[in-house]
Amino acid sequence: MPGSKSELKSLRATKYTSSLRSVKGWERLRRSGYHTGLQVMDLWDRARGREHPLLPPRRYRRFIGNGDFLKVGREITAYMRDELGMGPGHDVLDAGCGAGRIAVPLTDMLTEGSYLGFDIVPHAIDWCARTITPRHPNFRFAHVDIRQEIYNPEGTLSSADFRFPADDAAFDIAALIGLISHLRPAEMENYLAESARVLRPGGQCFATAYLVDDAVAANIARGATAFEFTHDHGDYYVHSEEEPTYAIAYRLDHILSVAARHGLRMRRDPRPGTWGVSARRPASMDLLVLERA
Repeated sequence: MPGSKSELKSLRATKYTSSLRSVKGWERLRRSGYHTGLQVMDLWDRARGREHPLLPPRRYRRFIGNGDFLKVGREITAYMRDELGMGPGHDVLDAGCGAGRIAVPLTDMLTEGSYLGFDIVPHAIDWCARTITPRHPNFRFAHVDIRQEIYNPEGTLSSADFRFPADDAAFDIAALIGLISHLRPAEMENYLAESARVLRPGGQCFATAYLVDDAVAANIARGATAFEFTHDHGDYYVHSEEEPTYAIAYRLDHILSVAARHGLRMRRDPRPGTWGVSARRPASMDLLVLERA
């Protein structure tokens, strides 16, 4: 997640979804060398016996974020089990599933229920479908070609009116992990509306986000947060006006107002992360649980 212009520049330089067929010359050579370096690191891990059977290659998990892939995934799913009451027979939808960060640990938990993950990055979905589904047939993955400036700039669908690839009232939990921070207001509202649509009554929408109250807003204004959100748009803040979907922070009262329009209510006070109260890094996002009426 963002902390400086240099980090945004670094992300642009290593865009996961960029195809080598679409670039030429030095840029093609640079990206090829970057991917080759990641492959060498994967081989080294495998040679030292550090390879988990469901751990995706580094080139497929590079775009997901910082932190240990398996450790972070296990921490998130432990929260889902302990705080949301997720059990073996629950049905879970994972919007923006990436390369399976929560899908991998969930394979040990959802032994009787089902899982559906979807994402805009085709290579990540293809890897999950080839690697996870054959071992766990109750886990399914779908690619959705949504346009997103950083990760899928040539996509054909819009997040503002996209319909989740799921039936009404089919899930107990809808997970939006690391997703709201990349959604503009109309897109965020659609994802909350779609989460409400696919949830059964009493089902829960579990999201990570950068949530802003008056205290955090004051910290943002004086530069005392771990991530920079210097462009204030009232209900939300962006890190970069040039590429606003790189990172967006929302006023908590705004998200709750939007959620209420679609039959979602806050189940408990959000669990605050560290990003908004300290400039120290690494830092964590806030956790929000909404319940379908």
